Amino acid sequence: MSEDSEVGKRQIEDMVLDQLLDSLLILTGRAVTEEWEGVAEKLEGSPDHIIGLDGKPFGIELTEIRDVEDAQGYVDEAYRLASKKSESYSRRGIFRFPIALALYSTTPPLIEVRESLEATTFQPDFEALGFAEIWAADFSDAYYTPGDLRRLADIFCFKTAVWFGFHRIGSHNRKPYG
Repeated sequence: MSEDSEVGKRQIEDMVLDQLLDSLLILTGRAVTEEWEGVAEKLEGSPDHIIGLDGKPFGIELTEIRDVEDAQGYVDEAYRLASKKSESYSRRGIFRFPIALALYSTTPPLIEVRESLEATTFQPDFEALGFAEIWAADFSDAYYTPGDLRRLADIFCFKTAVWFGFHRIGSHNRKPYG
């Protein structure tokens, strides 16, 4: 991958992380902290980010979901990617501290398939994976505006049971003005 492509990918991931954290912190009531103890250095390339979460290290691996058209396809692709990354992380001994897998996509809009997502997700499959949490964020144009705090990303939690399911932060009609 060229240096320009790598820089572009990092900029997109930073934007995704910022918007995802805005939604997750409101939803879970946790706080990002500057200081944390427990991990001296990040392993090469994994996870994408390590933040302080309530004073402890917390990793976030970002992965894009592409080319799915419906809820079943979304769940299948989410599980395929989560399984692949979980196996890789386990093999390399990376699960030394909690790591969340954050999946993101622009299609299909999660609100439009939310009931089907909940019905087709077999949660014990996701619970068996090594990630502490598995989230999906919707960055579709229909329901999300980058950087606008009134239009945060819709979230679907695959793991943990406490937050399982679809979550929308803010008003239901998500009008940008008025």
